[in-house]
Amino acid sequence: MGGSAFSSGSNPLFTPRMSPKVYQHVLSTCHAKLRELFFVVATPIEGPEKKDHGDIDIFVAVEKNISFPSSGPDSTSLPPSTRDSLKAAYFLLGAEHSIGEQPNAVNLAIPWPNDLPYEGTKGDEPRYIQVDLHLCNSVEHLQWMLVKYAHGDLWNILGSTIRPYGLTADEVGLYIRIPEIENLNKRQSKVLLSSDPIEILSFLGLKYDSTQWEQPFASMEDLMEYAATCRLFWVRPKQDGSATEADGGDFDRSKMKANDRRRMKGRATFRKWYDEFIPACRKAGRFTTPISTRDTVREDAFAQFPGTRQVYKNRLLEWRKEQQRQTLWQRVIKASIPEWQEGEEEHNRRHLRSLAASSLKKIVMQDDYSLGIHPPLPLRDPDGFYKEDLVREFVVDNWRRIGEAAWEESQKKYAERLAEKGAKHTS
Repeated sequence: MGGSAFSSGSNPLFTPRMSPKVYQHVLSTCHAKLRELFFVVATPIEGPEKKDHGDIDIFVAVEKNISFPSSGPDSTSLPPSTRDSLKAAYFLLGAEHSIGEQPNAVNLAIPWPNDLPYEGTKGDEPRYIQVDLHLCNSVEHLQWMLVKYAHGDLWNILGSTIRPYGLTADEVGLYIRIPEIENLNKRQSKVLLSSDPIEILSFLGLKYDSTQWEQPFASMEDLMEYAATCRLFWVRPKQDGSATEADGGDFDRSKMKANDRRRMKGRATFRKWYDEFIPACRKAGRFTTPISTRDTVREDAFAQFPGTRQVYKNRLLEWRKEQQRQTLWQRVIKASIPEWQEGEEEHNRRHLRSLAASSLKKIVMQDDYSLGIHPPLPLRDPDGFYKEDLVREFVVDNWRRIGEAAWEESQKKYAERLAEKGAKHTS
């Protein structure tokens, strides 16, 4: 998306911007051809005030040759290399170049039709049109993608609005993030709330009962007024330089995320939102009272999307247990084995402690009782967390006995291996 996929590299292509007339003609032609391959073909609603277009975005779903093999194009009309649907689309659209870095998406460069006007001045260099084709895994997924990429910068604006409240939207749906995890592992911190467009819009307080999702907004101002109806949007009455993203509302540009800084440079509507719309709201005293916090939004999400509370709780529980496991070995088990005492032989000291440490790790963390030594009390609570005080006590009281048992076991196995070798040698 964006129309610049082929503008760099060793062999860049000339993909000039299209007038609305050229855009609509090529869009309709591509849709018609792609319906030979897919049951569902659609393009997101364009942003407002579009005077020209950099590329064409098309989402497709339900491949005809998979659902109904006889409904797809005659296989004899396609080259052998076009067995899968994206390759077949390349062929049917007459593409001459492609970039496919993702398994379900491809950038195609198709020749600019000779019978369509071009108002530029660049010589006789071949002109191309970039078509970004996205294969969705279901009709439901396609419906969400159409909403996610509708109205140009709308979801860039909404994303920056909902992020301080622990919400994130991506190509799958709307997520709530777990604050204890997000700074260490963004992916694991996300709990999916919904992929249903109506559910998501409803949760954010955005209307969908008129033409908001049927046609482009008449102007940037109309789009931004619609974005401001999100129930989480608010404007800080006075910007004093102390606001951070965690506070919600608008925040200092110097504290923006890297993605937002890039959008400020390259996306006119997004830049206008921060530079003009929000300051105008502040001056007029609009939206200056926050009605939610991150905690209340989380509870709202659990109420509106049944089942997510338990998923959230389980994810956080498993994360905390894994974090404890990562520190238990070094900070509790190994750290509780006492240092060597005066008079101990250096080699025996090191070897005994090494055997004790590795065996204690198996006993405590893997429930391996092959040495015949068990903790006298459970070392984990009902939720699976280690009782670290009991673990330390068990290590201090039993490390030498466990080390000696492990030594005897290793000597026994060593003797058995020697015996086996001797038997093989004499046979």
